[in-house]
Amino acid sequence: MSDRSAPGCRLRLDWVYGYRGHQCRNNLFYTAGKEVVYFVAGVGVVYNTREHSQRFYMGHNDDIISLALHPERSLVATGQVGKDPYVCVWDSFTAQTVSLLRDGHTHGIACLAFSPDGQVPGTHTCTHTQTLSFRLSMFVPLVLDLQFWALCGNALTPKRGIFGKAGDLQTILCVASAKEDITYSGALNGDVYVWKGLNLIRTVQSAHGAGIFSLFSCEEGFATGGRDGCIRLWDVDFKPITKIDLREAEQGYKGGNVPDRTNTAKQKHEEYLYRDKPLLIMQGHSEGELWALDIHPKKPLAVTGSDDRSVRLWSLVDHALIARCNMEEAVRSVAFSMDGSQLALGMKDDMTEVVHIKDRKEVIHEMKFSPDGAYLAVGSNDGLVDVYAVAQRYKKVGECCKSSSFITHLDWSLDGKVLQTNDGAGERLFYRMPLGKPVSKEEVKNQLWASWSGILGSEVNGIWPKYSDSTAVHAVDANHAAAVLITGDDLGLVKLFRFPCLKKGAKFKKYIGHSAHVTNVRWSHDLQWVLTTDSEVSVLAEGFSSERHLCAGLLR
Repeated sequence: MSDRSAPGCRLRLDWVYGYRGHQCRNNLFYTAGKEVVYFVAGVGVVYNTREHSQRFYMGHNDDIISLALHPERSLVATGQVGKDPYVCVWDSFTAQTVSLLRDGHTHGIACLAFSPDGQVPGTHTCTHTQTLSFRLSMFVPLVLDLQFWALCGNALTPKRGIFGKAGDLQTILCVASAKEDITYSGALNGDVYVWKGLNLIRTVQSAHGAGIFSLFSCEEGFATGGRDGCIRLWDVDFKPITKIDLREAEQGYKGGNVPDRTNTAKQKHEEYLYRDKPLLIMQGHSEGELWALDIHPKKPLAVTGSDDRSVRLWSLVDHALIARCNMEEAVRSVAFSMDGSQLALGMKDDMTEVVHIKDRKEVIHEMKFSPDGAYLAVGSNDGLVDVYAVAQRYKKVGECCKSSSFITHLDWSLDGKVLQTNDGAGERLFYRMPLGKPVSKEEVKNQLWASWSGILGSEVNGIWPKYSDSTAVHAVDANHAAAVLITGDDLGLVKLFRFPCLKKGAKFKKYIGHSAHVTNVRWSHDLQWVLTTDSEVSVLAEGFSSERHLCAGLLR
């Protein structure tokens, strides 16, 4: 009980669900091994579409926001945000670091590009992989894309494009080069601008119905992707060939002819592999934050809900999304019933519905069913916990009202007679169920708990870093069978402690991958996986093993 050592078990990153398309562009490529490379949170992902497997690059300590692929298509460069952001150049086959490019950047590295010969990776400042360093000597409010053309000596001289009368002066979102000093650029209004040197010579009007976010060139022609949700293919003279409307392919297409050439496209947080017709290969939550997470009590399934107003059901075995439901409001909490037959949703805005019962106007941040499935406790940001009787069509039968701040965590006792709460004021309170009568700490001494997700109490004293406040740790979940505790914190770290964790300064094992705040953590029903979410709508699954399990596997 008083052991301060790290637990004798470990986690390994097993799967990353989703894809980051929000506020990022041109970050999805095919490698030389015909695998897809992209990023989620602070993880570089190499996805084998044939084997449905992933490899991970873990060399960043903050959100990755840019990516470039070497012309030979084996090396990858990724750039991150942060106070002192840096670029990692890494091998897509081994997922190992080749080079780190530091210094010269602030806030974040929005764009990356390799020179055509592969010798120079460029950012909004351009840095040679070995010794040379270049800096763009002009003020750019926001760099949206970056391409190499010709480099003369060790100097880069910026020159402004001349729009003339061929097109309106407007924001340019993407660029691509062609032969004979021709450059194509995608504009905010959906037009394609064609440049000869510095001069705009013509426009391809209404190439898309909205801004063109991505433009790719190759020997056969061009591909463009727009905010209108469409992918368009063009010949070498930029005449249209075909149009693929991803708005009509929310779940993707299966089958169809397979020509020699394949392409990848992205829309929001979804990836499509398309030949003649698009096939959805990966998707995830998009806008806003992701807090809602729960695990099916009997099956290898997880459910998530986010500010994008969707609820998604994931298979932990198949590593796939198997169901999705769009709601009218943002979803901040989810909870499976004890038999897994029902799912409760807590919403963010306006009136909250619990099986069509409206009781609170504040965010529902946490809710849990009792161990016997008879009651549902719902905690909201107004500091109240409502208790509903499941068998009575969720009739309200109790209320817990002693918290002075918003409810953050709820846990039922093993016998279902006591509920403990944590709130934003750092209070841990106890209530007799189902009426919600307050009880003292002494009355619940030595109480056994069906779950432990609270961040407060003597049982979790050791999880807190020195000089931290009550917001440093967002979520915890106890694995009673293995006597370990998983935590997610404000620094984007997932940590593994012994449980109970009674003494300050307890040792732990830490895991990276999330770069934003880790908002939720949960053990799977069989305690073989840990699911974690962060505020950048990333979902990571970690595989779990103990030293004993590892040795047994080696002996066999």
